[in-house]
Amino acid sequence: MRPWFLSLLLLSLLGLAQALSSSGSRLLVLLDELSERDKYSQFWEDLESLSRPIHDPTALAISTTDMLVDRGFKLTFESPKKDPALFKHGERAYDHLLILPLKLKGLGPALTPNILLDFIKNEGNILLTLSADTPTPITINSLLLELDIHLSSDRNSLIVDHFNFDTSSSSDKHDVLLVTSPVYQRKDIRNFFGGEGVIAFPRAVGQTLGNDSPLLISILNAPSTAYSYNPKDEVESVEDPFAIGSQLSLVSAMQARNSARFTVIGSAEMLENTWFDAEVKSPDHSQPTKTANQDFAARLSSWTFKELGVLKVGRLQHYLNEGRGVSLLNDSSVGQSQFNPKIYRIKNDVVCSQSPFLPI
Repeated sequence: MRPWFLSLLLLSLLGLAQALSSSGSRLLVLLDELSERDKYSQFWEDLESLSRPIHDPTALAISTTDMLVDRGFKLTFESPKKDPALFKHGERAYDHLLILPLKLKGLGPALTPNILLDFIKNEGNILLTLSADTPTPITINSLLLELDIHLSSDRNSLIVDHFNFDTSSSSDKHDVLLVTSPVYQRKDIRNFFGGEGVIAFPRAVGQTLGNDSPLLISILNAPSTAYSYNPKDEVESVEDPFAIGSQLSLVSAMQARNSARFTVIGSAEMLENTWFDAEVKSPDHSQPTKTANQDFAARLSSWTFKELGVLKVGRLQHYLNEGRGVSLLNDSSVGQSQFNPKIYRIKNDVVCSQSPFLPI
């Protein structure tokens, strides 16, 4: 076996074992009280861990067994009341932002909708979670409207489904939805969010997406029998629901033109320890099954924080073409000091070459 081919194979295998974010590891988590973070301790461990296994039945190469994923995020927990700064000296102070449900109406002068948009414009990634138990702050509503993501005007609305719910925890209210992982019909699109098992969405807030933006997508829709309503309305039927069925998005996402990513999860509770290893039972199944919430949360956060779905360039070289017919495959014709100069002049003839893109 040729040495260069062996090196390439080893690098490919190494890429499967490492999926560190291409944006950085600094993650700011916003929550009301620091004591609340204990409810999500397994999720934090996943984000901070090294060599966390993620089952990948849809892998296109090498193997369909579990992959060891090095995540290694450095988490900082703050309350909006402390006015945490997203920027320092004109640069991002954090690479990613995770927002848990907040009881505040506004998030303060350090977290206005414009500042959050500036964070996205500076290639920062945001994972936003909602909950029907906590009315969405005005700041978050304004941010979502800027991105053409809409919530019900009724701040107490949630999604229910009388056919796809957990009979163990919501036998009366039917507000813990049970859905399967998303499946895409196009075979040429890799499904980063697919998996096995059932995902539980307790007390979810539904979103609808505008039709004008090609940057928006619903990662996971509600079942066709679901609808959104206010449980405080004591009526037997809902005449004018906010949205129904697949109109409701449980998880929405946007990738901006600068590749920054923004994801909305309609149920923050699905990230809690309780639902990571819970057993649920749907009305049409006699046997309980374990939720796939932990695996889905890992996939969703990996995409949002640019660990998945990113093209990686292994080698990029350029130099001034002085008419010697130099090929970058033969480095002996050009001194190493002449590669990748910092300055070119207008109308210079430049030769550029790069290794193949490696998807991660």
